[in-house]
Amino acid sequence: MKKYLLATICAGVLALAYNVSAQEKDIPTPPPAQEMKMRMENMQQKLADKLQLTEEQREMAKKIHEQGREKMKPLMEEGKALHEKMEKVRKDNMAEFEKILTDEQKENFEKMKKEHRDEFRKMRHHRRPHFGHKTQAENSEK
Repeated sequence: MKKYLLATICAGVLALAYNVSAQEKDIPTPPPAQEMKMRMENMQQKLADKLQLTEEQREMAKKIHEQGREKMKPLMEEGKALHEKMEKVRKDNMAEFEKILTDEQKENFEKMKKEHRDEFRKMRHHRRPHFGHKTQAENSEK
């Protein structure tokens, strides 16, 4: 019984750690599609400039990118649906786990989750940027 309880607790904490970002309330939502498209075009332009692509190469690269994006669309939808299913299972699993806790354990567990969220925010704030972007820390220094 102790092994089962320990395994369940570990699974719950790991599931929480893996999906804590889904619970974050203050994480900014992704930019609108138009802004995202502009960012992608800007990144492609910078890459083409750094590689000193010819106009012909730029046109070919643009077509390749568009074809790849079209191929990715159905996969992204599948991934989104799968993620939603996984999130439901995770939430159901967490609810089941929390049912076995005493009030004191629940209180402790809430503190642990808060500490983990705070750590996650801290790490996320200082993460390395994607190509062509600044970290959140650099953006907040302005």
